[in-house]
Amino acid sequence: MNNPIGEAEIRPVAVIRDGLLDRLKVQSGIKSDEAFARLVGVSRPTLARYKAGEEVSMRAAVGIALAFGLGLGEVVEMRSDDNAMAVAS
Repeated sequence: MNNPIGEAEIRPVAVIRDGLLDRLKVQSGIKSDEAFARLVGVSRPTLARYKAGEEVSMRAAVGIALAFGLGLGEVVEMRSDDNAMAVAS
């Protein structure tokens, strides 16, 4: 967006809803993060980043939704990304 006065802008990002991945893992009966990550189509390190609240890719969000029969709105929520603040020129 154009910000003529040079104020910092906060960019919204999609993140996995808090606790969702752990609940889905328990409900599915999967024991390891490695197996759960394979089920939803991501690597174990990526799964850990999503659990920590980092931005999720659309591909991963859709993979999680499809794997568990959920809508995207049940999987992700929008948050402001305080780490991605940029000053518009």
